[in-house]
Amino acid sequence: MARRLLPHLLLWLAIGLCFLPLLYQLGLSLVPPERLFASPWPFSLPITLENYRVVLEKLPLARYAFNSLVFALGSTLGQLVLGLLAAYAFAFRRFALAELLFALFVASMLVPFVVTYLPSYLLLARLELLNTHLGLILPMLTAGYATFLLRQRFLSFPKEILEAALVDGASTLQILWRVLVPANQATLVALSITLFIGAWNQFVWPMLVASRPEMYVLTVAVQRFAGGEGANAWGPLMAASVLATLPALLLFLAFRKRILETLLEGGVRL
Repeated sequence: MARRLLPHLLLWLAIGLCFLPLLYQLGLSLVPPERLFASPWPFSLPITLENYRVVLEKLPLARYAFNSLVFALGSTLGQLVLGLLAAYAFAFRRFALAELLFALFVASMLVPFVVTYLPSYLLLARLELLNTHLGLILPMLTAGYATFLLRQRFLSFPKEILEAALVDGASTLQILWRVLVPANQATLVALSITLFIGAWNQFVWPMLVASRPEMYVLTVAVQRFAGGEGANAWGPLMAASVLATLPALLLFLAFRKRILETLLEGGVRL
């Protein structure tokens, strides 16, 4: 009995440790400024929304949220479209150096994105795309994860269905958009959410490319607030962090089961 309970206890302990910083952050954001350091426990009465009022008055969060949304949606949709086209080619087309090119896609996943910051920044500067939404999005489209995952998923799709579609006169695009995409809708939804959350949480790249205040995304805006007006205002700073974290966190919690199932499927077939 103890052997069966121990793994579950360890799992719950790990979950608690992961959520502890978030709960502490939330608690500090609800504490009045004068009582912020009165107790080591973050949650204490009375609870107040004063810190959130201060943040909403001092920061144009609607503008920053819009920038984050455009950046995250653009990156997600771009990677999905390119990933679908490339995955179809790698899964069903036979062409020269196909295996080598796919190996390069997989190898690109091992290269940290931070390594490409400098060349990408210089290229965007030459194209005069700094401080633009397009400049934020374009380098994100080079990631190979969507292609890899969708290619693995397509390989497990019954070939008989594709052959029947070809016999019926379906074109390549019709097979992709009318057969493969609907059949893999759950995978695409989970992949979209994963890519969206990853882009939403980006910090260094948006800070490097979008240096004008009107182009800040939420993560950069919180950091600027921490180094400026909110330097010693821990309550408002925690409130701003909660507001920046909440959308991605709620999205993950709502679709966590589907996301985890899709991530596991990526390594089923090589």
